[in-house]
Amino acid sequence: MTKRIGERGPITIFGGATIDHVAATNDTPVMAASNPGTARTTPGGVAFNIAVILARLGHPVRLVSRVGADAAGDTVVAAMRNAGVGTRHVSVSTDAATATYLAALDDTGGLIIGIAGMGIFNEMTPAVVAPATTDAPDDDFWVVDANLPDETLDFLVGQARASGRRIAALAVSPAKCVRLSPLLDDITLLFVNRREAAAMLGIGFDEAGAPDLARRLSGPVHPDVVVTDAGAPLAVAHAGELRSFLPLRADIRSVNGAGGALAAGTIHGLSIGRGPFEAILPGLAAAAITMEHDGTIPPALNADALAARTGGGAHTETS
Repeated sequence: MTKRIGERGPITIFGGATIDHVAATNDTPVMAASNPGTARTTPGGVAFNIAVILARLGHPVRLVSRVGADAAGDTVVAAMRNAGVGTRHVSVSTDAATATYLAALDDTGGLIIGIAGMGIFNEMTPAVVAPATTDAPDDDFWVVDANLPDETLDFLVGQARASGRRIAALAVSPAKCVRLSPLLDDITLLFVNRREAAAMLGIGFDEAGAPDLARRLSGPVHPDVVVTDAGAPLAVAHAGELRSFLPLRADIRSVNGAGGALAAGTIHGLSIGRGPFEAILPGLAAAAITMEHDGTIPPALNADALAARTGGGAHTETS
């Protein structure tokens, strides 16, 4: 089936769904001390957040993940269903608890430290995720995150290559991103931050900026690459061309979830027929809207909000 330009195609996302515990200080944090602040607990995870945002943007979305046989798992699955995300391939572990992510933010919304308790995703073996690959729509766009085991990422990327599907990958963390390094030749689009990109290249964080990192990760047979750098310009490499994009202005309340929102908005743009340099614009808008909200999925994040936020375009500089 040929998809029309602008049509919202189906997307399958393989990766993490968690319970997030996020706390923020009211004032400048004092290390090794108790700080007054606020705390909240919500469903989350890289794959979960992207799935919910893409469903909000009108895409038929399936999430392939794993939860525990516990109250947290019930909460996560209920949130998926309420958002219109397909949960047929969300499996339940009989041994492991639902994954958790604990984040401490400062008074500006910046991340102090994040701790991921995600051992359950080691159970997402190729055999566990395989059923979702066999009943996938022909024009499915796949997304994977590096919470998955090495052998599962290898399997999914291989399946995408064999079936001619586009597949985007998210690095997740400096500790996990190296799982994607051997697979770059067959990944369509890679999302990394500057620290993750340096880890994938085996160099120090201060040895290269975002443009150079994007150039080194991309190439004739490597993926399109998006390298973010906190509030500095992000770099997008595509077909031998490199461009830098300024983040959209935002009244930041929390950076938690901004990377997933950027990926979701960009994948949305690609799925409706835009090229990478144009598709990044709804991604930038989604990230800005997310950072202006305490949670990872703002209630106001929808297609109309992205269109309004990108109405004036974004400043770019080509290098």
